[in-house]
Amino acid sequence: MNLTYGYKRELSLAIIKDKVRILAKTDILLVVEFHIRQDGDIKYAFVLLAAVVICMLLVGNYAYNGRISQNSTTQGPKPTAGDASKAEPFPHKIWQSWKDDSENPTERTVGFPHQWRVVNPGWRYERITDANNDAYVLDRFDTNISDIFTSLKDPILKADFLRYLILLREGGVWADIDVYPHQPISKWIPKQYQGSVNLVVGIENDHHKKPIWPGSPYSVQLCQYSVLAKPNHPAIRTVVNQVAGDLKNLFASKKPGDAVSFEEVMSTTGPFAFTKVLMDYFKEMTGTEHTGDELDSLPEPRLIGDVLVLPKDSFGWLPHENTHEKGDSSILVEHLFIGSWRNSHQG
Repeated sequence: MNLTYGYKRELSLAIIKDKVRILAKTDILLVVEFHIRQDGDIKYAFVLLAAVVICMLLVGNYAYNGRISQNSTTQGPKPTAGDASKAEPFPHKIWQSWKDDSENPTERTVGFPHQWRVVNPGWRYERITDANNDAYVLDRFDTNISDIFTSLKDPILKADFLRYLILLREGGVWADIDVYPHQPISKWIPKQYQGSVNLVVGIENDHHKKPIWPGSPYSVQLCQYSVLAKPNHPAIRTVVNQVAGDLKNLFASKKPGDAVSFEEVMSTTGPFAFTKVLMDYFKEMTGTEHTGDELDSLPEPRLIGDVLVLPKDSFGWLPHENTHEKGDSSILVEHLFIGSWRNSHQG
């Protein structure tokens, strides 16, 4: 091989054999062996210089990459939508909303807000009321969102939209006022999934591979009365954008004074809408269609992308179904389904 240097002297190296062995744990051990037979006049200094340059390049590569890869051209997997927030912990905040900030909002929920604080010491409890929800949204969202929110007259549409906005902006736990905590939030995510989860949802209804509602492509309904999220989760962002668009369409279809039906609530801001967005997100994360059939009689939490789906009895346990005794550790929260809004929404 011919090498030409600055002083224009041609050097012919008959054999160059070099071995570089690198062992790296906490320190780097470089052992460089050169066996060189020369034809002609070769200065040892150039051989030494070459060895030093090789060592410097290798050490520099180690420092830059954290390790010396056997195949430095191999690329890792593309980041998923939730990767950006995986390193951040879930905010230790518990969010609820109600007409006012009374300690016992209804006769059937006496002690519920207090119990959230008792079971989760160190978590901040926040209550958004009818008196300050407009101000909260106006202060934190642009007019594309705030104009829609502040124009809402239907209280259930407004309450539904508010939960998604809070989860998107703040993260933490959302719990409806009639949700009772049985286990600390710290027990919601099993150890093997900690560090991989950015959103936790539960199953409200499981129709065992049959449509959850007439004409629905889904056989399970995910609940939105209790959700744990990190701020700015892409699925929650999609929910917010979807709800905003659907509310505009709903308003456009109504005449002044027209009532909003039960089905319109469920499909515009309620669990029908929430379930659809999550199923679409599961498909985006996995590349396969999700209908809920894969969650039929789910026996344990399942991670889909960065979303942890809990079994039905975790969030959707009902005493009359006789699946678990009250007090069973698998029951994380209990929803009373007070649902007073249903009486004012026919359908």
